[in-house]
Amino acid sequence: METKNILHACGSITKKESLMWIKTNILEHTSVAEANMPYAGYYGWMPEKPKPNSLFFLTERYYTLEESLRFTQNIDICSKNQVNAASAVLIFHNQSYSAIRIRNFPDYDHLKMLQQCFQKLGVCFLKKTIFETEALVTVNKCFLLEQADEGIYIDKPNKNEGYITIPLYLGQNDFELLMNRVKNNGECKLFDAAQGGLIMDSRVIEIIRIYSEHLNVQLLKCIQQEVLRQLKAMKRT
Repeated sequence: METKNILHACGSITKKESLMWIKTNILEHTSVAEANMPYAGYYGWMPEKPKPNSLFFLTERYYTLEESLRFTQNIDICSKNQVNAASAVLIFHNQSYSAIRIRNFPDYDHLKMLQQCFQKLGVCFLKKTIFETEALVTVNKCFLLEQADEGIYIDKPNKNEGYITIPLYLGQNDFELLMNRVKNNGECKLFDAAQGGLIMDSRVIEIIRIYSEHLNVQLLKCIQQEVLRQLKAMKRT
């Protein structure tokens, strides 16, 4: 694969997530959720592992991406383990909650210590118990991408993730309809998908994040072509 350029960008990914609420090793009267099926369209249930998947620490107010990054880079256990931080919003039905999203945290045993570090830096955690187990989650994050072809990008830190651009923004229902049509009518290998946007040159570029253990440019091109074909078909109906 020829490297055309490396891109550093900010943006967001939005996806329906199945959540499991963590009950141990956290501060009392706080809410910490884990995305227990992060690539449900590919795996169903994720294989068990001792390292947490994406974690969401619910907060009293919204902390920006800049604030979330600043907090984690000033916490030793995060900087030493290359923990990835982002800001997030979780929507349960019609109620939204703010969160700091943590990825690549080394274990479950030190979650309480991590919360205490956040508190010392001024973070106020939400003092509320939530029981919902599915949310529409938007994560605002930084991307490091390699452009592989026109409208096709590979995630540098995560070799199983890639991105294709699409010409328009879709609401969540239309996006889910589109993905069902792509998977039912196309010949692309199994994948998981989420929608998002990249900020480039002061513009929002609409993207679809693709996950597959067999990710390559050919798979992304296959999905890209089928997405464009199904978008045209949806426009006609």
